Formats: sequence, structure tokens, C-alpha cells
Amino acid sequence: MSEQADNLDVISTERDLIRRLKAGDHQAFEGLIRNYNQRLFRIARAIVREDMEAEDVVQEAYIKAFTNLQGFEGNDRLGAWLARITTNLAIDRTRKSKRAQKLVDDLLNSAPQADEQSAQISSSQTLSPERQAAMSQIRKLLEREIDLLPDGFREVFVLRVVEELSVEETSQILQIPPATVKTRLHRARSKLQNSLNTQLTKVSLTVFPFDGARCDRITASVLEQLKNRRVI
Repeated sequence: MSEQADNLDVISTERDLIRRLKAGDHQAFEGLIRNYNQRLFRIARAIVREDMEAEDVVQEAYIKAFTNLQGFEGNDRLGAWLARITTNLAIDRTRKSKRAQKLVDDLLNSAPQADEQSAQISSSQTLSPERQAAMSQIRKLLEREIDLLPDGFREVFVLRVVEELSVEETSQILQIPPATVKTRLHRARSKLQNSLNTQLTKVSLTVFPFDGARCDRITASVLEQLKNRRVI
């Protein structure tokens, strides 16, 4: 099957999903929420830098999106639309909170810890419990260092490296030029590599883990709110 045919199949499937959502199909809502929970949580978490606040942002994004479904014309992919809503809400919440930023000093002070932790990780594909614990420590350190990236750089890194979105998708979600996405990603990697001194690709896919309990909690809460608003 050609790439064009594949794209048409995706568009047809998404149109059917949107039709079901607008009709108040409970299963369609639940399936969509579970499908996008992890991505939206990671996007929100990269911006607000707190787990519970990120959950609140994701729920708020769903409610805002689903209560305005009748106005969705399908010019965007549904996932990109949800990601943009989540991004805007998270940024708005961060601006309102006016939390202080910790940047250069924390990055420099954490570098020796990163060296000590990275030395515990061998090239072996089979990890012992001890090495798994070391990898967990590395992941936590990486999450902290990602949190310390400047605004703008942090969001680009999570979207491009953690979520593996394309330059174009990241550009659309953050509403910045593709060239800016590339520049910020390069600088974000440099900052992290300088502070961690380890290969980011080995741990990037495990940062901000999204367990089943969190997914269930967000899904149940959103569905309950939608019922109360008579959306479903």
C-alpha cells in the first residue's frame, strides 16, 4: 500500500473517531484519553515540572478540548490539537505561578554526581538489580536536569527526544520556526551532556514514567467530569 493510501486510511479513521466523539460515544472518549494520556502528561510535565500539576493540566486540556468538539473542523490531526491545547495551558499555568528558575548553578553542582552515577552503568545488555538501581538513579538525575533546562529548551527536548516527534510537529505544537526547534534541541543536548556526561539516548525513553495507576486516575477523572457536563 502506498504512503498516500496509508495517510488516507489514517484520515478516514480519525474522521470516524471525531464523529463518534461528537455523538458522545463513551468508549471513544475513553480510548482516546488512554491513547494520548502519556504523551500529554509528558508535555505538561516538561513545562510545569510537577507530577500532580501536570495531571491537572492534562485533565484541563481534555475538558477544554472535548467541550469544544463541535467547533473542531479537522484541519489539524487530533493528537496535535490536544498537544497544542496542553502546551498552552501548561505555559499559562507556569506564567501565573511565577516560580523561581534554577539554572546554571544547579547544573554545575550536579555534574560530579552524574559522573559517579554514570560510572556504575556497564555496556552489558543484561542489568542486575544493582545496575537497574543505578539506572534508576541516572534517570532521576536526568529528569532533574531536564527540569533545569531554560524555558523553551525544555519543551523542545521532551517533544523531540522523549516523545520522538518530528521537527515539523514540534514546530507546530510550540508555534516556533523549525530552525528554532533544531537550534534549541542542539543547545539543550549540549547543556545536558555537559552536566550528565553520559549517553542520553540510553535513558531518554524512560524519563517521566507513566504508570497504569496514573493513566487510570486521569481517565476516570476526565470521564466523570464529562458526564457531569453531559458531554457523554
